[in-house]
Amino acid sequence: MNYDEKETLPISRNEFAELEIFKNIQFEKLAGFLLPCKTKEVEQGTTLISPDNPNIDLVIVLRGSLEVKLESDGGTFTSTIEQGHCAGEMSIFDSIPPSATVSAKENSKVLLIPSDIARAMLSASHELCLNFLQIMSQRIRSNNKIVCEEQYHIRRMEEYAKVDPMTGLHNRRWLEEMYTREMARSNKGNIMLTAFMLDIDHFKNVNDTYGHLAGDQVLISVAQTLTRSLRPSDMPVRYGGEEFTVFLPGTSTKNAKIIAERIRRDMENMSISLPDGNIIQVTVSIGFAERVDNDTVASLIDRADKALYHAKQNGRNRVCQNLGDGKMQLLKTGT
Repeated sequence: MNYDEKETLPISRNEFAELEIFKNIQFEKLAGFLLPCKTKEVEQGTTLISPDNPNIDLVIVLRGSLEVKLESDGGTFTSTIEQGHCAGEMSIFDSIPPSATVSAKENSKVLLIPSDIARAMLSASHELCLNFLQIMSQRIRSNNKIVCEEQYHIRRMEEYAKVDPMTGLHNRRWLEEMYTREMARSNKGNIMLTAFMLDIDHFKNVNDTYGHLAGDQVLISVAQTLTRSLRPSDMPVRYGGEEFTVFLPGTSTKNAKIIAERIRRDMENMSISLPDGNIIQVTVSIGFAERVDNDTVASLIDRADKALYHAKQNGRNRVCQNLGDGKMQLLKTGT
């Protein structure tokens, strides 16, 4: 048979040679298998392979490109099949209905090879098997990269969900996870742990006098100063509104007093430039408590919060320690 006569075959010798799937394969070796195959012009959006249709052809892109769309619990994943490459080979190999939808990404021309003929071609050509393996390997690498990138973005989104967008500190969602973990570690190993509760004094007056943009700037400045006043191991969180909390792992009462007073002093000495050009100063009140046996995150923070309330009731710009059993101790300014 004269395989150079295009009318007897769906594709010409030259078209065959340009296809990536048929590289390094002699035209005559597979031409006979192509006789019953057909080419098809498809418009953009035309579905060629679908999970709803178990009848699968091997689809080879002669011109244009195809889009592969896979729906999963993690979202929708898409990829592109370019000219010279194919779709549907996995379902042909394992006889399992397709899991993805393949459609024309643009007006395209495809070669459709029935599944039984595709399997016969693979049996007849070792080179074709190698080409399929190479294409599938490339796709696996590409898909692994996509999965890794998606997982990275998911992790990033989860992290963003745990960060207060205004101050850059972690938020209550992060607190619930990390403070619980730190509390369990401290309880199990009988490790010292101190909690601070911190509140900006007269914050409402800032909003009422200078506006909410000024209030936002105060929150940002307080968060920045708080972070600078702490150690890398400390765990500051914007608790809500103008309140902040800090877990200080491995911190004794003596050291907690030093750190709390340093924070109070740094806040008192801080100058805040407002958007309207005004420069103001604020103070904070701090309450703290030390972990006791069988403490929970909630119980420790509650005791620190009671000490904070006592500090505010006794003049503000103060540090107060909750000694337990309802006893409070105000620190002398400057200690």
